[in-house]
Amino acid sequence: MSAMSNKLNSKLSLPVIISILLHGILIIALGYKFVSDTGENYGSINGNSIDAIMIDPSVMTEQYQRQLQTQVNQQKADQKTQELLDKQIKELAEKAEAEKAAAEKAAAEKAAAEKAAAEKAAAEKAAAEKAAAEKAAAEKAAAEKAAAEKAAAEKAAAEKAAAEKAAAEKAAAEKAAAEKAAAEKAAAEKAAAEKAAAEKAAAEKAAAEKAAAEKAAAEKAAAEKAAAEKAAAEKAAAEKAAAEKAAAEKRAKQKAEQAKKDKALNDLLGGLTSGTPSSGGVASRKGVSDGELDKYKSLVQNAISNKFINPPNVYRGKTCELQIQIAPDGLLLNVTSKGGDADLCREALAATKLAVIPKPASSLYNEVKTMNIEFQPK
Repeated sequence: MSAMSNKLNSKLSLPVIISILLHGILIIALGYKFVSDTGENYGSINGNSIDAIMIDPSVMTEQYQRQLQTQVNQQKADQKTQELLDKQIKELAEKAEAEKAAAEKAAAEKAAAEKAAAEKAAAEKAAAEKAAAEKAAAEKAAAEKAAAEKAAAEKAAAEKAAAEKAAAEKAAAEKAAAEKAAAEKAAAEKAAAEKAAAEKAAAEKAAAEKAAAEKAAAEKAAAEKAAAEKAAAEKAAAEKAAAEKAAAEKRAKQKAEQAKKDKALNDLLGGLTSGTPSSGGVASRKGVSDGELDKYKSLVQNAISNKFINPPNVYRGKTCELQIQIAPDGLLLNVTSKGGDADLCREALAATKLAVIPKPASSLYNEVKTMNIEFQPK
């Protein structure tokens, strides 16, 4: 409050000082005019100087009245001036109050505006600082992310390069190892093949030699057996032939006797029995029928077929003519091919050598000891 009073007093002192100064100037001016008027009229008339001074009471009275009037007028003027000054002072005070109120309002508005501006600036500053902090944080995060991504990319690239290098080295090592293993395997296989071939050749040679030896022994044994059997067969055949010869001679004798009897009977009956077939049927080759011969040959073919191998009927429809020589007990003495498919004949000869040929009847032996068979696989 004292500050406001001092401020108001300081504002009111200026009009007061101005009023005092104006009053002082007015008083000085009136005094100067009074002195000048009295000095100019003293000792002169119409501007002419006189040696003696004459005082006229009326003039003095008039002059005094003028002075009084002047003083009154001056007082009135001073009063008007004072009123004017008071009015001006009042107006100045009111104006000062209004200006003060306006100034205070402006100050308050300015303070409010400044406060609002300050708050706005603070808010903007805080927002800017926040945005700057967020931007800095984002830039920092982005930089850190970029650095991390770059480091990860560089690490991934390094790892990839290392992996590719390791893979290339591994592939090269594996390739070298594979080539080495393949070479070693090829060498081992070659050595094994050579060893197997050598062993096989040796085994085959040994087997061939063994087979040849066994075959020679078997052939020798077979030859000896065949010779013995042949000798026995020849002896038996000779004995049989002698017996058959005796029997044949006996039969011939009996036949001659029967023929003689038949002739006598025929002559007796007048040839009525001539041309009549015998009741025993047609005989051929000393009493051996074709049916018996064909039946025996069929048995021989079955014996050969039992030892013959015909994979997927390779030889279907093919034939081979075989000539077979046997002993009286059926022992194979020899077999040869007389014509037909060469492959079939080769297999048929082998099968015949393995076959068990049945023993022919003694009456049939002479007809089958050397026989031709047309062999056809079943």
